[in-house]
Amino acid sequence: MTPETFKSLLTGYRLGTLSPTEQQQLRALLHDPAYREQLENLFTEDLSSEEFPVTLGEEALAMVFEQVKLQTAEAKVVSFRPIRWAAAAVAVLAIGIGSFYFSSRPPALPANGIAAEKGEHILPGGNKAVLTLSDGSQITLDDMANGEIAKESGVKITKTADGRLLYSVREGLSHVKPAYNTITTPKGGQYQIALPDGTMVWLNAASSLKYPSSFTGKDRLVTLIGEGYFEVAKDKTRPFKVKTEEQEVEVLGTYFNINAYDDEDGVKTTLIEGSVKVKLPTNKSAVLKPGEQSLVSNDIKINQVDANSAIDWKQGLFWFNDESIYSIMRQFSRWYNIEVEYRGDVSNVRFGGQVSRMKNLAQVLRIMELTKSIQFRVEGNKIIVMPYNVSSQNQIK
Repeated sequence: MTPETFKSLLTGYRLGTLSPTEQQQLRALLHDPAYREQLENLFTEDLSSEEFPVTLGEEALAMVFEQVKLQTAEAKVVSFRPIRWAAAAVAVLAIGIGSFYFSSRPPALPANGIAAEKGEHILPGGNKAVLTLSDGSQITLDDMANGEIAKESGVKITKTADGRLLYSVREGLSHVKPAYNTITTPKGGQYQIALPDGTMVWLNAASSLKYPSSFTGKDRLVTLIGEGYFEVAKDKTRPFKVKTEEQEVEVLGTYFNINAYDDEDGVKTTLIEGSVKVKLPTNKSAVLKPGEQSLVSNDIKINQVDANSAIDWKQGLFWFNDESIYSIMRQFSRWYNIEVEYRGDVSNVRFGGQVSRMKNLAQVLRIMELTKSIQFRVEGNKIIVMPYNVSSQNQIK
């Protein structure tokens, strides 16, 4: 492999013009340690250009290398796509398995390293949830050993080795009145559950799902607070319904995500596969097609979206698409179980890209500070967010 050919492949990668064969060729090279120095030299040339408002050191350069390796890796959801390279109004950075870009170019100022020195103790969330049975008794799932943990109306409830809750229904229970269970995740928690009909549900942080221990009626109704991703088992005779405070979603068998946090601007339902109907209490409704997202806030608005970005959390990622710092920090607050305080005007700060949910918070904040658009101070479990061009001494008392 000559340097010219390697550089040509990298150029095609950035522009998104590689053929499947060329993608496979580049993938093999990026995972070959023999080409690391050559790749780093090429990145050094690009990232030191005048278009970039920051200069990346050895640590950040290593992050970029790992980012490109990930983005060329075969994955179900994280598809091959080019990093957003430098343009007049875009800067690209990377951390672990994620990249950020900042949508404006603030004045160049020396980094203060606030996040680099603090916040290492704020770790990411994990599999944590509490199961509330019909009699009101509660089971803390993260403390419970694997195996059978309870029975409800003849239905066996099992905690599996891979961190799931599994309901096993015996035949002949259609005459039994179902008991209702609720699974609740705290801030910094998530959990996966296999419902009695075989439907799989992934529950995000600070969320809850109420459901019967067995589905015996004409439909399969569950109630969601927060965010959940559903892979619904097909049953043409009994539609599956997800109820939230502002809407109801009806399906027969499909994959979709609902974001119904009460601190967000409306309820978002994103369809991955199949078809769903979103219905309001006023009986107004809309049918979604794959790749569409409904936003319910008094009315229903339908938008075409990258559906993968809506289920990033299920894949262990944050995926931001030109999102405000307020939206991003709300997500961090739920996953890292932190408080957030704003000092100064950061309303024009927006980010995009991917970052692993498995990194500790300090690593994520550090790379965001590198954009010289924002700065953070960590006080215990509170994150103080400030504009980068405002002295921390003037803001922190």
